[in-house]
Amino acid sequence: MSENGEGRSIKRRRSRAGVRGVCLAMAALCAWPLGGPPWLSGAMPALSPFAALLAVAAGVGSLYLLGAAGVAVAAAVWPRAFCRWVCPAGTCQDAVSRVAKRRAWTGRVPKIGIWLVAAGVGAALAGYPLFGWLDPLALFNAAFGLARGGWSEWGARDWAAAAGLPLLLVLAWVAPGLWCGRLCPLGALQDLARAPFLKAAVSEEGRREKESAALSRRVFLGLGLGAGYRIALPPGRRPSASLAIRPPATGLESRFLRLCVRCGACVRACPSGIIRYGGTDSGLAGVLAPEVSFEDDYCPASCTACGQACPVGAIPKFTTANKFERPMGVARVDHDACLLGVGRDCGACATACPHEALDLKWIPAEMVSRVVVNDKACTGCGYCEYVCPSAPRAIRVRAVRG
Repeated sequence: MSENGEGRSIKRRRSRAGVRGVCLAMAALCAWPLGGPPWLSGAMPALSPFAALLAVAAGVGSLYLLGAAGVAVAAAVWPRAFCRWVCPAGTCQDAVSRVAKRRAWTGRVPKIGIWLVAAGVGAALAGYPLFGWLDPLALFNAAFGLARGGWSEWGARDWAAAAGLPLLLVLAWVAPGLWCGRLCPLGALQDLARAPFLKAAVSEEGRREKESAALSRRVFLGLGLGAGYRIALPPGRRPSASLAIRPPATGLESRFLRLCVRCGACVRACPSGIIRYGGTDSGLAGVLAPEVSFEDDYCPASCTACGQACPVGAIPKFTTANKFERPMGVARVDHDACLLGVGRDCGACATACPHEALDLKWIPAEMVSRVVVNDKACTGCGYCEYVCPSAPRAIRVRAVRG
């Protein structure tokens, strides 16, 4: 290489490194918002064509998909443009690889990423997408977003949600390039977007035809496997009393679980801090899916933050007017634990309820007052549970089946 050519190559590498550094800083700020607008929490996952494709296949579409569409178009024109210049998870992995001073992975590993894309889309078309949580932008978002709260405040579920990015970095140390080149579904989707625009040389025509046929088979089989998974293993049904309470306006439990990519945008955007990563109350399909707890606060009628933050439509964008068209849950009273049941003066829940769904009813036969709930007026906002002075709390919001 000539001296001028080598100089241009060095300049190009430095420019690329600078752009990637800026993109990494911006992604970290979006995932770690400091009092910014709620939508900022989900800005990075919203750029993923993989997450957008699963959402569209599952029947969800909105303006938030435009950013992902732009990334897909860029990838069709420039090979893996997003991976090479923008992806913050890729930048972190490349940094680890340089520190490790290892050669790029050369082992014989199939391109699993293509299978993940095809299987995820097949399952989404059948109503239950797979592998959305493997999107590198969702993994990055979850790890950086949780760091804002301080490690001392993390629980087991928070650690599990944040583990994705560190695992990618460990893989980059052990086998540099393996994730980006063979496993990443977002990278594989960019290759698929690029494939129709490739021009094969005449001498390579036969080989390219074979590769195209193999790719078509993988996509077709992957779609079938994804659809078959959904048919063979439909989301389990649990009694309504054991269902987790989901964020407002999410609608059907099955719809929410099949769309959520566990990026944590709603967890961080919630100003009340009541949205948390979930456990197994709704089965394995609900692991790390956001759920609501009213231990420390409630859901005010004026807040729309989680709907603005969600990048894939699992929590639809809602207004204060339609927020509680479908209640988050309904309040239920344990009269044995209620202070009124032991002759003490209370009624804090009925006084606090902003929706006038609670009242005190005098029971002459027992000579006590009892809290009664108007199910039609209750929105499941959790204010009654939050203010209840009993220990354990005598009134709890229970999820409703939908």
